[in-house]
Amino acid sequence: MSFRDRFQNLKETVGQWTDSFGSGSLDRKIERNLAEMESGTEIERTAAIKALVIQAQTDDKWADPIITSFLRVLPDQLASPQEAIIDGLLELRKVKVSREEEIIESIQETLDSPYPSVRSKVVDIWTRFSLKSDIKASDTIAVLFEMLSDDDKDVRYQTQESLSKVLHTVPKVALPELKNAIGDDDWRVTYHSIVLLTEFAKKYPAPSVALAPEVISAFNSGERLKERAADCIGMLGLANPEAVKPAVPGLIKGLESKSSELRKACATALGRIGSKNGMVVYHAVPRLARALKNDDWYIHVEVVKALGYIGSNKPALVKPHLDIIRNRTTTGADRNICKAAEWALKKAGGG
Repeated sequence: MSFRDRFQNLKETVGQWTDSFGSGSLDRKIERNLAEMESGTEIERTAAIKALVIQAQTDDKWADPIITSFLRVLPDQLASPQEAIIDGLLELRKVKVSREEEIIESIQETLDSPYPSVRSKVVDIWTRFSLKSDIKASDTIAVLFEMLSDDDKDVRYQTQESLSKVLHTVPKVALPELKNAIGDDDWRVTYHSIVLLTEFAKKYPAPSVALAPEVISAFNSGERLKERAADCIGMLGLANPEAVKPAVPGLIKGLESKSSELRKACATALGRIGSKNGMVVYHAVPRLARALKNDDWYIHVEVVKALGYIGSNKPALVKPHLDIIRNRTTTGADRNICKAAEWALKKAGGG
């Protein structure tokens, strides 16, 4: 054998040894990361998980074992590692399409995670996934409405945001679910459902009016719900003033609340209702004018606008109060009040 042949054999042997060593080195790193994922500190676990995601995509033989390990340890991990595993599984499902259903089901189960950040993350993921896949929106809606009773405020608001995206895709499913949720015993579920209905009514006003009795009942049930319910009543009143007529006495009473925000909400609602049928709210006109005379200028923009809207529909109702509106065009506590008064004066026929 010539020197050249011996040299070539030596080169091939070294190459094989190097490849074997490299493969073994990667295997050892993966095994070490798998162990650290379960026994390390929270930071170490998170780092190990992120490394495993890369390693699973580097060596295909490890993809399934790593996915299996992720699915096994996911429920018992700490917050940061749970989030890292969820992100990793979402990435690896693209590599192992056959395990996608199993991965998605495991991620959904973490809606029961003890960590609010994880629950919020999964709510967002589940919503985005359902909007892009064949998952029935009705199934997603049912799951999300359950999350409105979560003890964590951030989770509830994330759920509200997610529901607002899904509800518009299936309006026929949305209204029955909203009706049940508004009547829920948990005030938090009712609160967020009223906010959702208010948004929904902007796009689907006529069918939303069917839920007016539930919203009015919520408005009358307690202080926690009044402000948001008043907003919703006003929006429903734009579609059908008669449907919200039973709420008018409560809205008038709300003008004298200790809460400035509630007074503003009630004034806005009365203005919206009155813009379509001034006679439904005619008892409110003197109370609105009285509110414009008091020192609580914080609500004056909403009050003077309400008078303008009512006056645009029934000028005679507002005519006795044109002087106070005209006065506010020059004596309003700030420029916004003066401009709103000028607008209201024209709408009511006094400009």
